Amino acid sequence: MSADTKTPPPVSPTVVDESKLIPPIPNAQAKLRAMAEKQGTLGKATFESLLGAGSHLWASDEEFERFQQLIRESRGKE
Repeated sequence: MSADTKTPPPVSPTVVDESKLIPPIPNAQAKLRAMAEKQGTLGKATFESLLGAGSHLWASDEEFERFQQLIRESRGKE
């Protein structure tokens, strides 16, 4: 049995409105590196550096558990 395959019609090139393009950021790599250094996130993360990160965001374990519950509910997981 052979299947007839159809080639889609050619697509005309997309016209780009250059006035809406985002201009390049001068020294973007240097700026990103400086931000990473300031935040202490330069290089690969290790388990030890991530362990407990963000624990200061909740006043208690109960508050964190409630946060997780709300996330699960919003995603329809419960």
